[in-house]
Amino acid sequence: MLGKLMKYEWKATWKLLLSANLLTVVMTVLARGMVYLMDKTPYSSDFQMVDFMAIMVLFTYVASMFAVFVGTAIYLIHRFYTSTYGDQGYLLHTLPVDTHHIIIAKTLVSVLWVMMNSLIIYFSVIVLFATSTEIVKSMMEGFVDVLEYMSKEKISAFVVIMTIVAYIFNLFARVLKVGACISLGQLSSNHKLMLSFAWYIGIYIVESMFQGVYFAIRSAFQSQTYPMSYVSGFGVDWETTLIAGIFHCVIFYILTWYVMDRKLNLD
Repeated sequence: MLGKLMKYEWKATWKLLLSANLLTVVMTVLARGMVYLMDKTPYSSDFQMVDFMAIMVLFTYVASMFAVFVGTAIYLIHRFYTSTYGDQGYLLHTLPVDTHHIIIAKTLVSVLWVMMNSLIIYFSVIVLFATSTEIVKSMMEGFVDVLEYMSKEKISAFVVIMTIVAYIFNLFARVLKVGACISLGQLSSNHKLMLSFAWYIGIYIVESMFQGVYFAIRSAFQSQTYPMSYVSGFGVDWETTLIAGIFHCVIFYILTWYVMDRKLNLD
């Protein structure tokens, strides 16, 4: 049943989100082409026109990247709300499916879209700025420097992998936090969306307070124990990041499940 729910969720989201990501690819090709044309055009009256067109295309490129990234997040939030607590929620919750499967399916699909969107934008920026062999050479040298630094600081492949795992858990936590806030907002009979937003702001403030206290204590302790190069090294604190990500995932998952399974109110 989980596979069927994920398949249904993917079918409901792929047309719009795939189109948005294809827009990213198209704008990358256009921007890359204009940058190349500007580099190859000799300075003249035609160069000024090409320069102006390149600036407009690059401006549109940046605006489209921002619109796609923010739009994807807004669409996924809207999709979660309407399909679970909106008009579609009446049909969803009458199906013989477990609440856990509903939450897991929606979370997995949302995380996949966010990761895909982020990777496409990341590679888009690389393609855009790789306009010459010198830049490509500089990027490769930077990659080699990172590997040498990791070797010098004795950062193993295990630490790198666990850092990536910690990042993925934190991504799941962010998605689940949105779902939890939307779910908690349904506990109110009126102004549900406003209450959901208030829950998000409140949770964000509490998280920021705890993070501030934690980093203050850690900085005071580590400044007396470890050299600064070790403290700021890649992957040093993956344990704390991973634990925090798992903790947030569990808390937000339980809150979402509790409201959806025990306090469901679609009125």
